Amino acid sequence: MKCLAMLVAISVIAASAAPVKCRAQSPATSPTAPVTGMKPDRTTADPATRKAMREKETALRQKRADCRKQARQQKETQKG
Repeated sequence: MKCLAMLVAISVIAASAAPVKCRAQSPATSPTAPVTGMKPDRTTADPATRKAMREKETALRQKRADCRKQARQQKETQKG
């Protein structure tokens, strides 16, 4: 029994000391590559495209604000 316990202990120690062959991330392809191994989730647009997107979002925001204002006015006229 003592021998079996010793054998189990030695095998556990040997298994934990063995190098792990599988990795969660693959190694970097070049030395300058990021070490995280993750790809960015979005790219940066050029300045002209960003400006156009900003203007489009501003116009949409203004349209929504006008719609909310109109809805409030209609609600007030229905109450009164």
